[in-house]
Amino acid sequence: MKPSISILFVGLMLTIFNGCKTEKTCPAFDPGDLSEFTYPVADTIVFENELSEKFLIFISEVKFSEPYTFECQDMYNICACLNSVEAIATDSKNNVPYTFLKMEQSDVSDMQYFYYNVRGFNFEFDFINELPYIHEMEHLIYHSSLTVGTITYNEVIEIRNLELSTANIGRVYFNKENGILRFIIQSTGEQWDLIP
Repeated sequence: MKPSISILFVGLMLTIFNGCKTEKTCPAFDPGDLSEFTYPVADTIVFENELSEKFLIFISEVKFSEPYTFECQDMYNICACLNSVEAIATDSKNNVPYTFLKMEQSDVSDMQYFYYNVRGFNFEFDFINELPYIHEMEHLIYHSSLTVGTITYNEVIEIRNLELSTANIGRVYFNKENGILRFIIQSTGEQWDLIP
């Protein structure tokens, strides 16, 4: 290829590449979407074990993502805006604030990830896109219903800690509407149930 054609080709490619860049502004989390979030207000969540001991999670703040702007470099100008809401908590064993639950969603798909933190065991789940394929994931089990105490909850997911984490949590039961329903300590088998 002649040097002048090479320079022209490189110039054309740079023009095309730069033409694909546009600035995109993404909104803050819309409080109208809080109906999808399990813990929308400051609250105390209580769990109890077989010895009637209590484990408390104190949600002190519900934090919304802020608006932001970024450079979209997609050839078709399809770049996702992600926004999120977080429940910031402390608990009866940990005074340092942490994110107990974060929900993140996109404006270009129906993706809606829920990120949980149960006593240091971190996991995520997308109820919309992953639930239909749950039978393909060895660490997840679907329960059409689960009774915890005197209450029966529907569409419950059980996640097993198959060396996914070093946290001392063996299993967690949760659903979208009610959040964490039960967790079981790995080393002792001790079960902690949600008290409504």
